[in-house]
Amino acid sequence: MNLSKSRINLKYKDIDGGRKSIYLDYYKDGKRVRESLRLYLLPETSRKTAAGNKAVMRKAEEIRRSRIEELTAGENGIEIDAAMPDIPLAKVIKDYHTLILERGDKSTAGNIMGMYRAVVAFRGENVLLSSVDVEYCDGLVDFLRNEYHSVHGKLKMTTARAYIYLFSAALNLAVENGLMRRNPLFFVKIHDRITRERPKKLHLSVGEIKLLMDTQCPVISRPQVKQAYLFSIFTGLTAFDIVNLKWKDIKNDNDGRMSVWCQSRKIFIPLSSNALRWLPETSNHRGLIFKGLPKDTEINNILKLWQNKSGIEKRLNFTLARNTFAYLILSTGADVATFCSLMGIASKNAKGYLAMTERKIAPMDEKLKALQLD
Repeated sequence: MNLSKSRINLKYKDIDGGRKSIYLDYYKDGKRVRESLRLYLLPETSRKTAAGNKAVMRKAEEIRRSRIEELTAGENGIEIDAAMPDIPLAKVIKDYHTLILERGDKSTAGNIMGMYRAVVAFRGENVLLSSVDVEYCDGLVDFLRNEYHSVHGKLKMTTARAYIYLFSAALNLAVENGLMRRNPLFFVKIHDRITRERPKKLHLSVGEIKLLMDTQCPVISRPQVKQAYLFSIFTGLTAFDIVNLKWKDIKNDNDGRMSVWCQSRKIFIPLSSNALRWLPETSNHRGLIFKGLPKDTEINNILKLWQNKSGIEKRLNFTLARNTFAYLILSTGADVATFCSLMGIASKNAKGYLAMTERKIAPMDEKLKALQLD
């Protein structure tokens, strides 16, 4: 036996968040194999993470020793006794479903049953666990990616990814219970075939904003709905912020500029002339700003009527208004730090917003120019 060809090493790859992914590096049949173990080491910032890393390393070493035994036996023509109790794959998944349900996680349990229906649709419900090999798992990945349709239509990649992870967890449970020697999904390449979808964030264009501004709110007795919605577009305030906004939250700085305090994000947002335009005219600057706003259901009904009246196809809601505020900031060329500051979000959460527009550089005094719609 050539030891240089049978030696199996644990290696590590740096990934996001300071984590390290563990993989095996070895040769099999003259070809180099890099086998991902789907085990991860976390930055040791506490005793808990340090203890967790030790447990992960023990599991990685156990897998490495198992691979050495298999590779050594294969090179010497020795067959390892693979006799294991055989049971239906359906029972393995249902046992996993029962375990999760007993933990009180009804949401995950529901997703497991969705995964089970997809697995049954792949090769039926009579598949034995012994038939679940690399080829089976590879075919299941392709099936979820290209062919499977649930009752809601073609499976989204985000859902397919979740189903694969749940299927892998069910197989891991089978390994722990001595029903399988190893999880065959460890040998299947998944991440470049089923990728996580990032839903595109919708926003109103400048033309659509002007159209809304020029269109009268269809319910004349509820003018505050239009005022509140357009104020949200020019400040990025959420529905919660808008409903609870008080006159005392409007502040003047030493230079005479006005800003609004966002309670949910604990930040001040500068008010453009368009934002100020949609504040209600009143001499009583006490209490709620948008006093008299109806309940959520009625607000949504009025927004739908307003949308139809203006001829805009996008569904009006406060998420769309906040996305539009983000779009207006980015369209001026605001840097990421300025953008995150105005939105009240961490830079790691900005990626979905940054995709809404092509980035361009702009001087600091033009950062908020788009909010004026001049």
